[in-house]
Order: sequence, then C-alpha cells, then structure tokens
Amino acid sequence: MTVMAHAAAGVVAAYVIQRAAHQPFHLGVAGLAALLSGLPDLDLLWGWWRRRRAGGEGHNPHHALWTHTPLFWGIWGLCLAWAFHLPVALVLGLAFVHLALDSLGTDDGIMWLWPWRRRQYALWPRDLHAPGVRGLAFYRRYYRQPLFLALELSLLVLAGAIVAHELVSIP
Repeated sequence: MTVMAHAAAGVVAAYVIQRAAHQPFHLGVAGLAALLSGLPDLDLLWGWWRRRRAGGEGHNPHHALWTHTPLFWGIWGLCLAWAFHLPVALVLGLAFVHLALDSLGTDDGIMWLWPWRRRQYALWPRDLHAPGVRGLAFYRRYYRQPLFLALELSLLVLAGAIVAHELVSIP
C-alpha cells in the first residue's frame, strides 16, 4: 500500500476504535492516527541502509525485517502507548491495520509468524517490484491493479468523509 492509503486507513481505523471504545474522535485524533499509521514503515530507512551497504539497488526489503512483524509491533506498541499515555487499543490497532495492508497490497507480504517462521505471507500477491521497476513506473504498475486502486480510493473517500464530518461538527 502507499503512504496515502496507510494514512487514510489509520484515520478510518482510529474512528472505528474510538467509537467502539466510546471515546471522542476529533481532528487531533485523526492527525495522530495518520502519523501513527506510518510508524511501521520507519524500518524503510534500515532496509535502505542494508541494501545500499550490500551494494544493491531496487526493491527495499523492509517487509522481511523483524521490525515489520506483529510480535515486534505488539511489544513496541505497548511501550509507545505507555510512554506517551496513548490508548493501547489505538496504537496496537493502527499498527496491525498497517501490517494487514502490507499483506494485501504488496508482492512480498510480511512475516506474520515470526520468530517461529520467516516466511512472508501476502494475500493476492502481485509481481509489482520486477527488476528495474521503481518510482513512477512502480506506481503505474501498482494502480493498474483494480483491487489496489479500488481499495486505496475507498480508504481515501472514507477518511475524507470522516474528516469532513468532523470539520462540519466543529462548533
């Protein structure tokens, strides 16, 4: 999934989580959710560094790192929630929505069963990172997949509707 899809999914997930917990949802929560939903991708920097150090180019292997696993984000999410006094359900929910989207909208998936298995699981995998396909060519290839295009547009429309509703309800 793209950065926009992760941010939009974060807003939608935060809205659902806050409503389920009978907690208020406002634009501050929406902004925080958009930021927190991208946290699992901080390992992109580590993946980039490892790839460059090995002299390689191409696809960033950050989904194959232990920092992109449910066990890591379960523990790290609890620590973040405690350290910053954030709702645990919100932090863990956003991390797991991110990981679920990375299993759906990628060609490689994530290691759901790490440390017991290093196999990466992907639902509807597509060969999006063929050799030499990066940048704009990657996005052209990605958005030609009807499933990914529909999912991303749906998330953006839902997140936009939630934010618009909150804007309209500001006294």
